[in-house]
Amino acid sequence: MDQLVFTRYLYPRINVRESLLLALLDRNTNEALFWAYEYYFSGFKEGAWAYLESIYENFYKKENPELESKLFALERNDLLIGSIVSTLSTRNYQVNSFVKTYYSKKIRPIIYANSKFKFIVSFKESELDAYRTVLPDKDKPRLYLPSVCKYNIRNNCRDLFSTPYSDIKTELFYQWIFYASRSSIWLERIEDLGGKVNEEKEQVDFPNEELMEAFYDIWGIEPDEQPKEIIERCIGNSTAVQLSIDDFCEKYGGIIKILKNTIKLNGK
Repeated sequence: MDQLVFTRYLYPRINVRESLLLALLDRNTNEALFWAYEYYFSGFKEGAWAYLESIYENFYKKENPELESKLFALERNDLLIGSIVSTLSTRNYQVNSFVKTYYSKKIRPIIYANSKFKFIVSFKESELDAYRTVLPDKDKPRLYLPSVCKYNIRNNCRDLFSTPYSDIKTELFYQWIFYASRSSIWLERIEDLGGKVNEEKEQVDFPNEELMEAFYDIWGIEPDEQPKEIIERCIGNSTAVQLSIDDFCEKYGGIIKILKNTIKLNGK
């Protein structure tokens, strides 16, 4: 079971991964870039690479075999993440391998017209600036989440992807710092002010009130005081209508009968 982890902007990590996949399949480049860098810059660089490779293998490789050598074999850096995501979001894909692997069903692949125009996007440093980690304004940490959480988490495939939890308001409101400490970006912030993670009590302890106050002076982002819109942007709506496997295939290509297995794409 994938443990609950909050990312740099307090999105559940597993939902960030799912949102990245769905944004790519919807060819929404800007949103896909947001989710990719949310994952990457939260301290999960290796997980982000592994997950993008898994998406490529499961959905894009058959239609785009050349990308393995022209993109995925290149030296890894911050900009290459953007190039991969931007390129994949413009490319054709197939869902039949994914459905066969995780649902043990065959579907007919989409037949695409041949295209002579298959571009590889070169992501630029100036474009990366929009996705680098933003810090709170001094004395206004409460306004942080509304300013940085640009997209609603996609949780309409929660059942389909076997997401292990749905309603995590309590964790977001009252234990966010503990679950955020599982992201290295947050753990470093906590440890910089002497904080230590108490796994037994599922909390973060500081040596004294002065250091605790110093932390919250910067990071008192108060998730429990945010408008409903921001809360649902971060953790989704637990009552969201869920896509079935048939809905998924109809939307992204194919018709099948359902036989469900547990889904786990690579990446932590």
